[in-house]
Amino acid sequence: MTINFVRRMAWTLLAVTSCVQAKPLVLSSIKPLTLIAQEIVGDSAAVDTLLPITASPHDYPLKVSDYTRLQKADVVLWVGPELESFLQKPLTNLSASRRITAYELPGLHWPPDESHEGGEHHHERDPHLWLDPRNAIVVAQALSEKLTQIDMTNKAIYAVNLQVFVAKMHALDINLTEKLKPLAGRGFAVYHEGYGHFVSHYGLHQLDYVTFTPEQKPGAKHLHQLREVLLKEGSCLFLEPYYELQSARDLAQELNLQLGVLDALGSQNVSSYTQLLERMAEAFSHCLAHGSSE
Repeated sequence: MTINFVRRMAWTLLAVTSCVQAKPLVLSSIKPLTLIAQEIVGDSAAVDTLLPITASPHDYPLKVSDYTRLQKADVVLWVGPELESFLQKPLTNLSASRRITAYELPGLHWPPDESHEGGEHHHERDPHLWLDPRNAIVVAQALSEKLTQIDMTNKAIYAVNLQVFVAKMHALDINLTEKLKPLAGRGFAVYHEGYGHFVSHYGLHQLDYVTFTPEQKPGAKHLHQLREVLLKEGSCLFLEPYYELQSARDLAQELNLQLGVLDALGSQNVSSYTQLLERMAEAFSHCLAHGSSE
């Protein structure tokens, strides 16, 4: 047996051992899903986010490097084509066993259908499902089950992390319910129609939206209707940190509305899912009860 042969065998064994010990990789489409995933994987798996924090999940041009990342991931966690339509075709090339489509998970809580005038297109259901902590639990459960299938060694860790997360979500939900209860009758409008899960679950009084999707400019007719409804019972208009719409600011000034900022994607120094929802609650509380949050 030659020295070179022994070396080759040693390197082969090292490579096999490295593969066995490599942590599973969870690739989520957007930061809110990453925040949920981090709670479940702990140190037993790696989590990465596909979209840059400033990118819109509604319309993102995938780069060649993004396709490579999708192929390398053990689990791809996304909402679904209702939100990230650009991912629908690329994900057909991945095995179903490597995908979690949150929009299709059983047990999700959906806000009741609400119709707004203006003739704009609507999703069948609001895809911003992570804004309800009960849905975060559903997503976390699905991820825990998926990771257990591909990483039995850490099955107990994923199970314990899930239990801890569920307990945290129940406590968070109770806290936010109490905090937001006094705001139930105060009317407001949001920049785009993406907060139905949060608004509905916590009984807030959304009057309308400026635009249905961020990529769609509001029409003159819709802005007129928005102005009328806000004039009657509006107290606050919420913008978003990743879009600038001067017409919305002008409308707020004209109607003497407070301006607030809602960050559904956690783009502004948000490090946990709990913090994401707490900051949203703070934004509502500050704007509706105490004045501008800017």
